[in-house]
Amino acid sequence: MAIHAFYNIQRINRILGVGIRALNATLRPASTLTQSRIIKGSNGENIIMSPINDISYPETLLHEFVWHDSESYSNHIALECGINGKKYTYAQAKDATSYIGRSLRNIGLKKGDVVALVAPNYPDTVLGCLGILSGELVVTTMNPLYTADEMSRQLLKAKAKAVITAAEIVSTVLNATRSCLPPETPVIVIDDKTGPIPEGSIPFDDLITRGKSLPLINPSITCDDVAVLPFSSGTTGLPKAVMLTHRNLVSNIMMAQASSKIFRPTTSEYQDVVPAILPYFHIYGMNGVVNSRLAFGVKLITIPKFVPQTYLDILENHKATSLFLVPPIMLFLSNSPLVKKQHLEHVYTIMSGAAPLSESDIEPIYKKFNIDPNVLKCRQGYGLTESSPVAFIEEGKKLSSIGHNIANCQARLVDVTTQQDVSTSGQTGELWIRGPHIMKGYLDDEAATKATVTKEGWLKTGDIAYFDEDFDFYITDRLKELIKVKGYQVPPAELEALLRSHPDVEEAAVIGIPHARYGEVPKAFVVASKNKKPTEDDIKNFVKEKVSDYKELTGGVTFVNEIPKNASGKILRSKLKTSKP
Repeated sequence: MAIHAFYNIQRINRILGVGIRALNATLRPASTLTQSRIIKGSNGENIIMSPINDISYPETLLHEFVWHDSESYSNHIALECGINGKKYTYAQAKDATSYIGRSLRNIGLKKGDVVALVAPNYPDTVLGCLGILSGELVVTTMNPLYTADEMSRQLLKAKAKAVITAAEIVSTVLNATRSCLPPETPVIVIDDKTGPIPEGSIPFDDLITRGKSLPLINPSITCDDVAVLPFSSGTTGLPKAVMLTHRNLVSNIMMAQASSKIFRPTTSEYQDVVPAILPYFHIYGMNGVVNSRLAFGVKLITIPKFVPQTYLDILENHKATSLFLVPPIMLFLSNSPLVKKQHLEHVYTIMSGAAPLSESDIEPIYKKFNIDPNVLKCRQGYGLTESSPVAFIEEGKKLSSIGHNIANCQARLVDVTTQQDVSTSGQTGELWIRGPHIMKGYLDDEAATKATVTKEGWLKTGDIAYFDEDFDFYITDRLKELIKVKGYQVPPAELEALLRSHPDVEEAAVIGIPHARYGEVPKAFVVASKNKKPTEDDIKNFVKEKVSDYKELTGGVTFVNEIPKNASGKILRSKLKTSKP
């Protein structure tokens, strides 16, 4: 196996007592492309294989996998709060998640029940997620910045039976649960020292204390059972619950690890230090950073929110070695006068994802601090919630590229018009991907699942891409309607539905427009109701009261006589994007 940090797969097999699954594709080389990475599939598809050999991964549950080798570094710090210093060693963290799982079952939750996790990045947030899984329950992660209305919608869609939250936002959470869940629904509160824990709720620490005296849970689920339900809008429409199995998440961690080949292994004398600034409710923060790095023994410094000086102090004081970022933070490092060379003194790799970066966004870091690119590697990744999430990784050589598809991830480009496979470098098509990391489907939405994943298992990403002569991929456009604000997904359909509820609005359409700091921001086109004359501020304030700040209409409001649509009634967003203000 081309992965030094995973040690020995046979050893893991002995530890976990589980099977090992390898991806064995029934493919044959294309007769005219024998020397290339394009392989003919059984249906004649032009399948672009990863340059990394297929790897094996253990057939085990995610929480078991995270702690698979923790005995080797049991006294190393696993999780430490960057704000209050609360910390857990690997031994303490592993035991705590087991105790949490037992306690959750003891308070009446049953195997397969969904627990909502809505909290900023704290050590206890991570333990809560892995504890939910160890109780053979399912976790749905939720943005702690959501309003009560937004929370209520997700709680109902996910069929949540309990909630874990933090004191800072518990009042909003209680408003949400009281409006949509039975009054006896357990609400468990992390003590973040920001305020009291409400009467009637369960202190999070009690789960750990009580669980010590409760019996172990007899394993009765498999790696093909659903583990997490993050929400995504897919390529279009309103947010949907993405069913990710234990297999999806474990395989993706291994696939990405095998393909990056840069992270340093944990030893008795060395431990990578990763500031966990990316929100844990987002699949990138959860499985792309926290779960994957815990599985290999790193020290994670949790950061509940981005405050520039606080973040920089953590980089310097904790001697951070690896950074996982989104473009706004990358641009902050490049451009802010607050950032000094000592903040990056121990960093050897930076990975950016969730939204695209250009070469001109990355190069200033090297020039500003006179850093050798061979000493500090900046790279870019690509993925989706539906792919657990990582699908492509760039190795720091072509900074505007998303690089190559990772081990075990097959790719295709399909011409949008002809629906024929693309096999020529430089020619664009919709990017399709397949592998063990692709979601099981959308919860209770068979139509959306079928529209997104083919019967052969290909996930249609909704992104337009091409590959160059080295089979490095470049994203050029999106078929999908999602707006990406600071890496967060903003589905136009959600804002459009909200706008139509305004008494003075007859019809509305929302698009994303470029923004220097945020990547994109939402802009609304509104048709006013007959004899009504709402102002731009009326509309913007109406939305502001009901959504998280990144969904606000920062791009403004334009009043129009009609919304352009095609014959089937679909909004022609391309026309709105090219219309004059």
